[in-house]
Amino acid sequence: MQPERFDDEIDLMELIHFIVKGARFWIAGGLIAGLLALLYAFTLYPSTYRQQTINDIGLNQERLALINQMIPPMTFPLKENMRAQKLEDLYDQIIENDDFLDETIFGLSGVDLKDKNQDTELRGKIDTVRILIKGKNPDQMQRKMSFITNSIRGLSQYLSVKRFLDDESREAKLRLFNTEAQVNGQYLSYERAERQLLAYQELQRQPNQQQDLQIILNLSNQEERLGDKGSMNNISEFTGAKYLPLGNRIVGLKSEMADQQQAIRISQQQIQALKLSQSVLSQMADVFASIVYQADVIDFQPLFEVVQEYRQRGGSAYSREEIAALDNLQRNLISFERNGQKFNNSLPAVLEQKGRGKLVVVSGLLGGVLGFLWYALQTVVASYRRRYLKQI
Repeated sequence: MQPERFDDEIDLMELIHFIVKGARFWIAGGLIAGLLALLYAFTLYPSTYRQQTINDIGLNQERLALINQMIPPMTFPLKENMRAQKLEDLYDQIIENDDFLDETIFGLSGVDLKDKNQDTELRGKIDTVRILIKGKNPDQMQRKMSFITNSIRGLSQYLSVKRFLDDESREAKLRLFNTEAQVNGQYLSYERAERQLLAYQELQRQPNQQQDLQIILNLSNQEERLGDKGSMNNISEFTGAKYLPLGNRIVGLKSEMADQQQAIRISQQQIQALKLSQSVLSQMADVFASIVYQADVIDFQPLFEVVQEYRQRGGSAYSREEIAALDNLQRNLISFERNGQKFNNSLPAVLEQKGRGKLVVVSGLLGGVLGFLWYALQTVVASYRRRYLKQI
């Protein structure tokens, strides 16, 4: 006996027949979508140009993040220059797309950042800077690469110089205050020694019927040594001096007072050198602020001219301390200029054509699904018409 069967029931063979019958739809849909995707991949799909630069300009993750934040505002005044270089689209991406730089510039540390045993310094270290640019024109991509690379090294140098000028200016003010306070203490100690000397000389003029006894006692268990005479703030007779004859005490005081006068003279020369450094740093800061940033390393010639101008202005009237201060400033400028020129180890840009195969496969599958859905929709509509429209 045959089992009772209802019209709404679908057995497995009917389902297989349904799929096989619609093969021309989902196969055709997959082929058409795959061919269109293949055509797009070879004609319009953007290529990715990748360049890696070995980090030799002292970048870390925090500093690179700061540079990424500074690139848009520093690039904004360069619109006309970038237009002349046919980099309008790069300008729009930098200014308008907040995620562009984060997706373009990567700082690779070469260590597992999830490793809890890594210290903070190692986690923030950058071994390699990678730049990824998408486009079709190799020449334009190379110009974009050069612009971004120059921006990274230029801003790195810009931040270093600005920090140097700010820190040196603050340190010069602090050192000047400390040195002036030191000189004041030296003068105070010298005046006390003068009064002590006058008291000894007054005692020496008084009649003395006792025979002088020279007794030297070491009343301290600690050895006292004087370092730089420029930092001597106190005149004190060596231990046991008060047991010496007045004549010996006077000689000792005069000797230490002579040393103190030399220390005061050295400190005063240091003060003049610090004041000169402050003046030079202030003018250098003004000149640095007036330098127009061009997304490249800084032209240090105006800063060198400031130092040279002060050298010519003082001439032979400068003390050795003042000449040493100018030499130190110029040495730092030379160091910044030398280290900020470029990435010394840059690999050539590489064309990456990734994603094309995936695009074709995904498009083919999607086209097959859409073709099968179209066949299923047609089948349902035809069944509906056969069952219900004929009855009407």
